[in-house]
Amino acid sequence: AAAAVAAHECGHAVQHAKAYGMLQMRSALVPVVSVTSGLSQWLVIGGLILGAAAGSGMGFYVAVAGLVFMALATLFSFVTLPVEYDASNRALAWLKNRHMLSPEEYNGAEDALKWAARTYLVAAIGALASLLYWALQVLGNRN
Repeated sequence: AAAAVAAHECGHAVQHAKAYGMLQMRSALVPVVSVTSGLSQWLVIGGLILGAAAGSGMGFYVAVAGLVFMALATLFSFVTLPVEYDASNRALAWLKNRHMLSPEEYNGAEDALKWAARTYLVAAIGALASLLYWALQVLGNRN
């Protein structure tokens, strides 16, 4: 597992060296998402308290701003997926081509990286579910 994780991180270094597009996009989103993700739920809830459910007034616009911020965090989660899967694929190819592991160890490394990548998938699905939930709270009562 340690070799797999180290090779995965080296995969990120290769992505950086080769200017992998999705990594560049994710890196560009980091400063924006670091601010907006912390504010998004506060804005949505604050907007609802101010009357966003009525579909008009300042509360509605505050809540919509929160939804936009939340959408940026959700986008970040989905942009992260190909970055992580690519780093794992690079790692596995390197481990296999360099004969770094026995077949049994390789299977374990493959399994560890597969499950690690799935945590990012679950996080992205969770972010989307949360965005949809709050969007329905803000926009669902409009005629």
